[in-house]
Amino acid sequence: MQGIVIAGGFGTRFRPLTYTRPKPLMPILNRPLLEYQVSLLKAHGVDEIVFATNYMADAIERHFGDGSQFGVRMRYAQEDQPLGTAGAIRNAARSLWRHETVVVFNGDIVTDFDLSAIIRLHQQRRARATIALKAVPSPNPYGVLELDADGRVLAWREPTEEQKKALAANPNVERTGWDYINAGFYVLEPEVVESIPEGRMVSIEREIYPRMIEGHEGLYGAPAEGYWVDVAGPTHYWKVTNDLLQGKTNISLPGTPHAEGLWCMQNASVQAMLDTGAMAHVGEGAVIDQNVHLRGTVVIGAGCRIARGSVLEDCVLLERVHVAEGANLTRVICDCDVSIGAGCRISDAVMAAGTRIGLESRLGTNW
Repeated sequence: MQGIVIAGGFGTRFRPLTYTRPKPLMPILNRPLLEYQVSLLKAHGVDEIVFATNYMADAIERHFGDGSQFGVRMRYAQEDQPLGTAGAIRNAARSLWRHETVVVFNGDIVTDFDLSAIIRLHQQRRARATIALKAVPSPNPYGVLELDADGRVLAWREPTEEQKKALAANPNVERTGWDYINAGFYVLEPEVVESIPEGRMVSIEREIYPRMIEGHEGLYGAPAEGYWVDVAGPTHYWKVTNDLLQGKTNISLPGTPHAEGLWCMQNASVQAMLDTGAMAHVGEGAVIDQNVHLRGTVVIGAGCRIARGSVLEDCVLLERVHVAEGANLTRVICDCDVSIGAGCRISDAVMAAGTRIGLESRLGTNW
């Protein structure tokens, strides 16, 4: 089966980390986000994938190539200008292998949904388009769908930007029930794709689906059970990292268990001590010396070196980060090739690629 993955976002909420990589290649437990999607699609029979790309498109194509390393076939449809969700689908459709049903995946979703069940339901209903749905507490910042008894979509309520900002400013708002939201996975018949205007920005949520609802054109919802997170920003990124390490999903982790709470990729050398309740994932070839304390949730990327006496608590270090002797990092994210000097105390910080912090420096809210 054929699939389109929308992977053209600019990742502005992840800056400075997305200055050096597109958001879909952000590593989660030492594995790029898109690899989780490709693995899930392949497991459910989607073995021909077109990536709809824009920002840093070359990086995605270099990583995946023709797809053979991942057991699938891949092509790439780069946008000359941002085209929106539907516009990206229409542009990518020109690179599909055949004129047939296609599945579409938003490139920032981490899920273990049973995609095969959603596809079967689409076929049984003879739907023209099917949207995977996730039940979430209301109110929420997502588009909410109303269904009839047969699963046909009756209405789509998309929040305004003002409503989204209000919810972001007050995350502890009183919950009033549950809503079905768009989970970012679609099954589309060719005629739906062909109905999308070409050459301009088109939103599938604000233009195509409302038109289908109004015209009673066979748009259905498919409530799905399982784990689902939209990795929209650092808070969601941190949630996914914790959830995967805690085994809250049916998603296989890269690497192998090394000890209780510790997963390691190939050739990692770990002599650190995990404090009670700590969880860590260590990338290929990383070296962690003796008398290093890992607390909370810690992810250490490939080629990192953590010197003795250091303490890392709730940190994510990407590739080739060097933490010198006796440094103390709390709630820190480091991009590649960051160097932290001996005796540093750093908290609540995001370090851009190549940052150098001199010895005994104090950075963050607690110093």
